[in-house]
Amino acid sequence: MKRLYADLGLVLVALIWGATFPVVKIALESMSPFAFNTIRFFISCIFFVPFFRREGFIEGFKIGIASFLGYTFQTVGLEYTTATNAGFITSTYVVLTPILAYFFYRASFDERDILSVVLAFTGIYFLSGYSGFNSGDILILICALAFAAEIAMISHYSKFNNPSMLAFWQTFAIFTLSAPFAALTTTKFKIDESVIAALLITAFFATFVARMLQNWLQRYTKASDAAVILSMEGVFAYMFSAIMLAERLNLMEYAGAGMIVLAVVVVSLRPE
Repeated sequence: MKRLYADLGLVLVALIWGATFPVVKIALESMSPFAFNTIRFFISCIFFVPFFRREGFIEGFKIGIASFLGYTFQTVGLEYTTATNAGFITSTYVVLTPILAYFFYRASFDERDILSVVLAFTGIYFLSGYSGFNSGDILILICALAFAAEIAMISHYSKFNNPSMLAFWQTFAIFTLSAPFAALTTTKFKIDESVIAALLITAFFATFVARMLQNWLQRYTKASDAAVILSMEGVFAYMFSAIMLAERLNLMEYAGAGMIVLAVVVVSLRPE
């Protein structure tokens, strides 16, 4: 039962993350990517202060490096592709995660995992509306590889460390690694309503809340299952992009979204 609740909680994490794509897309019109991420994760670190303990630094910072690479390539890539494409291409980590988890930690991988990964990846392919990569899509694909490593490490390390502190050190690592790049690359730094809204949503909900949930919940589910469930982020990215940016999907892309949902059902119905 704990695993089922963990799966449902990860769906909530995916929903929160999906909402960030159009929000960040709008904010980047006023602020450079590294500056945005530096402020976002600094604010998030403040929310963790009441939970602070001196443990899990090495493991959390290692995960944070992967997170930093993922967020960096995602945020920069968003400047060169649509929010919908970014959400869907990011979700290719669903295929990469079980491969990395097996390679680094010898995590088990059975027929149900293969079925769910194939369903999710096929759904992502249909959703992406593939017509050839542009520079933004390539950056988002690199981001997906980094997030796959992140998910694999969280599932491994959360079983042996305080998940709250793992989440904090991840956030701290992203802040400290982003700051030097912000100092060197910032060309836009306008604080307006869209930026403030994006910072509040991403710093509190998409980072503090979502990171805490993810690190605690992945204690109870496999890395491959977590990757499949979190691929729902792409479906939610479409929903929010359709509302906020007027981006639309065709019938084939809707079918792809349905396949991702089916993949999540397959892993969530796994016997305890």
